[in-house]
Amino acid sequence: MKSITYSLFALLVSASMTSVHAGTAKVEWTNPDDYRDIRPANESRERFKQRTFKELETFVTKLAAKLPEGFELKLNVTNLDLAGNVEFGRTQQIRIVRQIHFPKIDFDYQLLDANQQALAAEQVSLKDMNFLHHIKTRSSTESLGYEKRMLEDWFNKAFAAQLQKT
Repeated sequence: MKSITYSLFALLVSASMTSVHAGTAKVEWTNPDDYRDIRPANESRERFKQRTFKELETFVTKLAAKLPEGFELKLNVTNLDLAGNVEFGRTQQIRIVRQIHFPKIDFDYQLLDANQQALAAEQVSLKDMNFLHHIKTRSSTESLGYEKRMLEDWFNKAFAAQLQKT
């Protein structure tokens, strides 16, 4: 019993010590009704849009948490085109994923340090025309997996210097 208590204590201590990063993120969606493709397959457009935005915001927040403490990533999304295309199936609409319907996202961002000084700011237009040929398999099974992989690749390249400091 004593060894279990010590093991649990050691696990809790190591878990609290590993969380050195604490960057945050703020995501804004500008004119989402004008976005190229956030069409739902079989749910209301508004519900699908809210669910999609929330899931991508959560993902960007998770990425930003890898940044040094006090850093903030501000993202302003101006266009979104999800992978695939909504088409009518046998009895209902479904999203069919083909190579010609690759994911795209346009945004501008600011990276602020702990003193709220801008370290980087840029307009970005991401697209992954080879999204079906990547080795990472989570993309095809995870909700918005292609878009998340594209954002993660961009994040890791754009902020490589800041990520090395953590």
